[in-house]
Amino acid sequence: MSFSAAWAKAFFNSIEREGLEIEDGLDTLRALASRIKSLPGVVFGRSAAEKLEKLIRDGMAKVATPPSFELASRFLILMVRKNKFRHVNSVIKEIEKLVNKKRGIIEVSVEYASTLGDESRMIEAIKKRTGAVKVILSNKQNLELIGGYRIRIGDEVIDASVRSQLENLEIRLAAGDGGY
Repeated sequence: MSFSAAWAKAFFNSIEREGLEIEDGLDTLRALASRIKSLPGVVFGRSAAEKLEKLIRDGMAKVATPPSFELASRFLILMVRKNKFRHVNSVIKEIEKLVNKKRGIIEVSVEYASTLGDESRMIEAIKKRTGAVKVILSNKQNLELIGGYRIRIGDEVIDASVRSQLENLEIRLAAGDGGY
């Protein structure tokens, strides 16, 4: 498990353990991280974390904060203290993936050679294959594929491109079985 995935899972589990709404926690985390990024100077180490904690506590005393604010602020202060704040964007992306997984939403990227064709048919096939409730499809043209498409669903890649079929045929011919 990557560093960002581990930290994201820790945040996600903390929010759930406290009985808070993950969307609120994620929104709070994004807002606080954005605010911290806008601060002048270097944001890492114990002294920076102590200054940041004081700044956040002072801010909390002045305005009403959502229940997720305490948890999100402690999480970000820990990231600063451990000199990991530079990874906050990738941690947030990993949390978004966990939220989507919980909701049954998967993100799929499709690379195609010329035209993608019927997206709705592809989305329905992906839903059926994965059991997802919703599919978020991002697609882009990739002229290196020659023809066909390549689909990435999480860690799985379905390569139905002409280029990969030609490469596979070349390997089989070189091995002497002719692909038969």
